[in-house]
Amino acid sequence: MSQPQHPLERRHPLEQQPPPSDPQPRPRVNLRIPSVSPYATYVLIAINVLIFLARAASPSLDEQIFLWGSNHTPDVFRGGEYYRLFTAMFLHAGIYYGIGNEVALGMSFHLISNMYILFAVGTSLERLFGHARFLIVYLLGGMAGSVLSILLGGPEVYSVGASGAVFAIVGAEFVFLWHHRKLFGEAGAVRRRSLIIFGVMNLFAGIASSLPGSSVNIDNWGHLGGLVGGVALAWFISPILNLRRHPDNPDDIQGDDINPLKRNVWVISIYVTVLLVLIFIGVLLAQQNQFFMSLF
Repeated sequence: MSQPQHPLERRHPLEQQPPPSDPQPRPRVNLRIPSVSPYATYVLIAINVLIFLARAASPSLDEQIFLWGSNHTPDVFRGGEYYRLFTAMFLHAGIYYGIGNEVALGMSFHLISNMYILFAVGTSLERLFGHARFLIVYLLGGMAGSVLSILLGGPEVYSVGASGAVFAIVGAEFVFLWHHRKLFGEAGAVRRRSLIIFGVMNLFAGIASSLPGSSVNIDNWGHLGGLVGGVALAWFISPILNLRRHPDNPDDIQGDDINPLKRNVWVISIYVTVLLVLIFIGVLLAQQNQFFMSLF
């Protein structure tokens, strides 16, 4: 015979009745923020692909373009060919290799991987940043990667690839999500974690490529320079959204950018100045090394 339960007796959690569900769920709210079509991203991808196809037309043309535009410390610091800091961002590993100019289509993975990340991150970032801010982060971030690469990469290295610029926009997206971490909630946290995982995986891949016996050469300094440059720029020039009720539809929320680009021109000026100072230091070091080599 069961005993009647005392009214103050605590029940086992499994015996408790679930709390009643809210009969009126919260209405869905639309967030409207300024957005543009990612035309610049498409143009950048097209330029990289067209240059790659042009080089694939013949081994001689491939070599000529590579030697003309790749990032190479002696040519930049001693030869004054500073354009290489820019052109190297639009060159990738070619499909010809060896003395016999054998074809290796697998070498196109360098281009494919960079363009995939540029498409996946760039299309969403450009919509939020706008054309001008996106191009500033991409190009100046890539330039930071090029500068750090020739400063620390060694005089025998010929460096090419959009990796530095791609890492710049990856870093910029992380900064934007961090600035708006409360707005995007758990979805933003998941995206930030995925960006961190991407960076860590590439870091370990770069370390592995520097080990003896590795057949792949990864420009770790170029990646790091691009990432640092993108984070530094985006920290100051990325959009900062201020939320308010939409004037035409009170049920929606509108995000207004309260951090216009024209307010942060000084940041871009300082950034460019730092790059120029680093280049000047590289020129002085190259001249100094050349002087000491002439003594022996």
